[in-house]
Amino acid sequence: MKKDLNNLHWDREQLWKGCILASLAHSIMVAHYPELSNEQSWDGLNYSVQDSSGTRGTIAFSSDYVVAAFRNDHSERLNQVDINYDAIRLFAGAPQVVIEIAESETLQYLLDDIEGFVKPLITSSFWWTDNICFSVDSQEILLEQGVHVLEHQFMDFEDAIDAWQEYYGMLPGQIELLISLYSRKIARPMETIVLSKKEINSINSNDDIGLKESKESFGEIGIILA
Repeated sequence: MKKDLNNLHWDREQLWKGCILASLAHSIMVAHYPELSNEQSWDGLNYSVQDSSGTRGTIAFSSDYVVAAFRNDHSERLNQVDINYDAIRLFAGAPQVVIEIAESETLQYLLDDIEGFVKPLITSSFWWTDNICFSVDSQEILLEQGVHVLEHQFMDFEDAIDAWQEYYGMLPGQIELLISLYSRKIARPMETIVLSKKEINSINSNDDIGLKESKESFGEIGIILA
């Protein structure tokens, strides 16, 4: 490890599981709050999240590496952005394969217009190699620079359940569905899950627009509403 990199004591599997749980809670409750549809999504191996308050991020979960980048629109780091800005500088010291994943996957979801040119614009990043998490920034700075958007995703399971229940105002039947889907998805990540009529009813929404958003969100993680 280069001396100018920070070794972060974050658990890769816990984060992935936290993102799955978050996505499931989102998929259930976007049926009630379709206006929140932009807050979470999956596109292949890429998980994107935003808080609708100026912070967004994307994490690429490949088989051997995890590559994450974030942008906090309120960050002072954006004050000096000009045409020469290069987002990849926040991956300084990372292996070439991480750089390649960042350029081809993660950063493609964080594009912005910089003086007429569309380029990735970020304020923080981290990555895993050999199950060790690295960043050019400390954990404290990362949280200031956008990673706070993963607050619930980094929580232990029980705490995360409570947090999502409070965030969305989830009912007992919705929590039961969330836990059931989470257990099945974690056990067999690549297996398609088809929701039963009873499970669809437990979403407890008659909002056509919301149910359409829910169906789309579930579909991104291999869950089908029959």
